[in-house]
Amino acid sequence: MRFVIIGAGGIGCYYAARLIQAGHQVTLVARGEHLRAMRETGLQVKHTGMAFDQAVSAVTMEEWLETTSVNSVDVIIVCLKAMQTEAFAKSLKGWIDQSNSAKKPMVLSLQNGVENEKYLNDALDDVLVLGGIARRIGTHIVAPGIVEAVGPAEVIFGAWPNHVSISQEVLSRLNELLTCFNDAKIPTELSEDINKETWRKLIINNAFNPLCTLLEVETGDVAKVANLQPLIRGAMEESALAASAYGVELTDDDVEGMYTLISTFDSIKPSMLIDREKAKPLEIEEICGVVIRGCELLGKDAPYNRSIAGLLEFVLKKNK
Repeated sequence: MRFVIIGAGGIGCYYAARLIQAGHQVTLVARGEHLRAMRETGLQVKHTGMAFDQAVSAVTMEEWLETTSVNSVDVIIVCLKAMQTEAFAKSLKGWIDQSNSAKKPMVLSLQNGVENEKYLNDALDDVLVLGGIARRIGTHIVAPGIVEAVGPAEVIFGAWPNHVSISQEVLSRLNELLTCFNDAKIPTELSEDINKETWRKLIINNAFNPLCTLLEVETGDVAKVANLQPLIRGAMEESALAASAYGVELTDDDVEGMYTLISTFDSIKPSMLIDREKAKPLEIEEICGVVIRGCELLGKDAPYNRSIAGLLEFVLKKNK
């Protein structure tokens, strides 16, 4: 299949390497020193289950939009920061609208947050938008063009928001992508309710990303501190509550399952902490803000999220 990965940071590069090794055509859209290094010396990806070091096709966003035809792409994988999704969706719509191609690529979001798919779906007419989760994976760019990854790096995806009314043709396209990923040694599952799955992932991201970033520690360092457990569980429960404001019902079992998942996974440095270390914008609104807004819609407060987000924002401003 023919892929393009938009925002090819750590996660995007890991999955790109897997797909390239399986014989698929992959274009990486990136920027800055990371892009320059991939163009000049190729991409290196280090993982316990693989080693990748070879030349890759890497371009800027502008170059890709200007030189790529719609019918030359099968799947667009979006790995951008969540605050960039809405603007990207508008650019992608312009690119697609310029073409008279009958077949349009599928668009798969592998991003943090729960609003990316809605932005993409609202902007793109007659395009199959897929929600997705990159689960049990930790990655970071250790140097331009060099990525380290840990974990089984699973993917869960499905037609957004769910499979209630998808056609047999759409299901066939989803199964083709499912087979493609699994054959590329990316352990992948097809979800019939991916909107719910993205909210389940937010339970983890919401509890650990901002707190680890505030304390500047890895997930394992937080998970094993007894005095932090009420704070972690409180934030998780607020996420589950907020989901109901958006029509997604999560239970105590969902909260417990996500807590167990992160507690038993290898300790990793969350993406938000990496962004803080690199002085990049943080997805505080997309991870904490959406929970606070959801609780407010229900007439409830979200004191754990409000406190963690407020403290993090204070520290960031103080350190500027």
